[in-house]
Amino acid sequence: MANRTRNVQLKICLNEEEKEIFKKKMKLAKCKTMSHFLRKCVLEKEIYQVDLQPFADLQGLLYNATNNLNQIAKRVNSTGVIYSNDIKDIKKQVDHLSKEIWQIHSLLLRRSNENGEKI
Repeated sequence: MANRTRNVQLKICLNEEEKEIFKKKMKLAKCKTMSHFLRKCVLEKEIYQVDLQPFADLQGLLYNATNNLNQIAKRVNSTGVIYSNDIKDIKKQVDHLSKEIWQIHSLLLRRSNENGEKI
């Protein structure tokens, strides 16, 4: 072991389910040994930290818009009347939602271009 270029050993513990997932991914990566697979995963891949808060905010906006739309639909179905203020309110919410989606899209595109990746 002393004459080897890779003379540091690491040990990991997995349960049976994790081991099966590990084997499947190793096979998908076309790696014949666990050492090769782990080196490939650790040394060749970039690690990205993604802030998911914008998506959580977007989900909240979408929830509000759909909830309001459902309330308007209930009222229209029961009374047969739709108010112009309701339409304006929904349009405003959809516009806000569209702007948020566009900002997230632009940010992801900008980040991928900085890293030399293509979407």
